Amino acid sequence: MPSSSIGLAVLGAGRIGALHVRNAARHVPGGHLVGVADVDTAAAARALADTGVQRVDDAERLLSDPAVQGVIIATPTHTHAALIAQAADAGKHVLCEKPISFSLADTRVAMDQAKRAGVILQVGFQRRFDQEFMQARRLVEDGSIGDVRFLRLVGRDHRMPSSAYLRTSGGQFKDQMVHEFDLARWIMAPIEIDEVYATGSALVDPAIATFGDIDTSLVVLRFLGGPIGVIDDSREAVYGYDVRGEIQGSKGMMLVGQARLRNGELLDATHANADSDSFIERFADAYRAELVDFVRAIREQRAPRVGALDALEALRIAIAADRSLRARRPIKLLEVADD
Repeated sequence: MPSSSIGLAVLGAGRIGALHVRNAARHVPGGHLVGVADVDTAAAARALADTGVQRVDDAERLLSDPAVQGVIIATPTHTHAALIAQAADAGKHVLCEKPISFSLADTRVAMDQAKRAGVILQVGFQRRFDQEFMQARRLVEDGSIGDVRFLRLVGRDHRMPSSAYLRTSGGQFKDQMVHEFDLARWIMAPIEIDEVYATGSALVDPAIATFGDIDTSLVVLRFLGGPIGVIDDSREAVYGYDVRGEIQGSKGMMLVGQARLRNGELLDATHANADSDSFIERFADAYRAELVDFVRAIREQRAPRVGALDALEALRIAIAADRSLRARRPIKLLEVADD
């Protein structure tokens, strides 16, 4: 491989880590996969199958290897902040899956560590690299849609995660809807969110209410100047993974992700197929594009298109939604200060 190729290491070989392994090995011009680290070495070896790379190592050795310029962190959330600190100390650029942390303060610490070290800290909000959502953003940015009045986002997983996963997930707003929160502030920029109102229920699995979680929710975002955003999320949709959007302005309207739905028909379990099983399939191209852009950012020595500040602000909205759910009232975003 060319000596100028950017060496990448993946930390974590679970579902999303394995995807990053495949993409780093096969789909990143100007980059190459050096190795994978996971406490489950068998999982790491499985992720490397058919990639032509065999190195299974621990995170410390990969971070100390000069052949590695960038790391993709796909480990459990509670490990993210510490791994970002280690990577920054080692001078490695970072693409970290969301969230950096469930804490605003810890997220800001990670931001500061990366800044002091002079390394990139990109966050895995892959939907920003989806062609349809990118087009929606362009229509707002260039004024084609006119004055934005209304944004609707839908996020529905095909299958309910396990109770064990949900207990440590941070809750529906921080774990699932945080993607929609990021989309909302990105698509609508520079208009900022002023107020958040949330409601929700545990309908798919009522037992998760025992640890304060929900699986069916709706959030209303009020933006400065009056535009309104509505988001509905569900942990289960029997008809398949479903992420959609709609943006309306004074000059027109754009739909995102509507093509696979059929009007006037019950979409039951028979509608689901391999192409709509999960985010892995729906955003396959976007995951590749975000990794390609990460390598380009390293090469061009520029800021990433999705940075740690975006993670911080999406988390702030999620925290406001949690507070609104508990208090049963709208929460001003300014009420959510760094903890």
